Amino acid sequence: MSSRRTLLDWFSKRKEDFVQRGMRRHCLAIIDAVNEAERSISALSRSDPDTALRAIDRLILSEREADRIEERLVEQLTTGDLNPGEREDLMHLVRKMDKIADWAMDAGVHIQLAIETDVEVPTHIWEALRIICSELTLAARLLLRAVESIGDNADVTLKCVQNIKGQERAIDEINYAVMKKILLAEMDFRATMLMMGSLQALEASSDCCKECADAIAILITAR
Repeated sequence: MSSRRTLLDWFSKRKEDFVQRGMRRHCLAIIDAVNEAERSISALSRSDPDTALRAIDRLILSEREADRIEERLVEQLTTGDLNPGEREDLMHLVRKMDKIADWAMDAGVHIQLAIETDVEVPTHIWEALRIICSELTLAARLLLRAVESIGDNADVTLKCVQNIKGQERAIDEINYAVMKKILLAEMDFRATMLMMGSLQALEASSDCCKECADAIAILITAR
């Protein structure tokens, strides 16, 4: 029996296993983190820094929860009946998933600094960043669907993988336009630096979604 078949059977037979349930909870914590990043940016586009700061506080809690779940998943994956190669592939996926939340929090740090240093950022810049974050949220939700379908329906999983890659390409296209808006906006160097940092963090989070999609495709097909 091929290792690919073994891995898919492992998921199918352990649908209620800690790892399967833990990966779903991990995805949900990641989605929460990305959602809070979007809420903070949306609040700032409405000139509401207090709401934005509360969203960033929740973002930090979600990112910490994602870290906690990641640690438990990796610990769980060190034992079990998977062969070392399959186990390493799953660990790689879990760690890469966690980076999505890490980068979302990095964007949140830049946003919080923009609030605390009282820099002036035009509304259209915040709105442009919100659009990117909204697309990132959709990519994270597609990742959750892909994780939930592993071992159940390979066609659904691979369709989600392709859709995640499509989201990453769309974000790359938007990213250039937003970068140009930031550089052309009338802002002081602190605001420009913080907005560029936020943009780069959101793009990096999107790249991690795509890398997770690639890792899932390997789990389903290559092995």
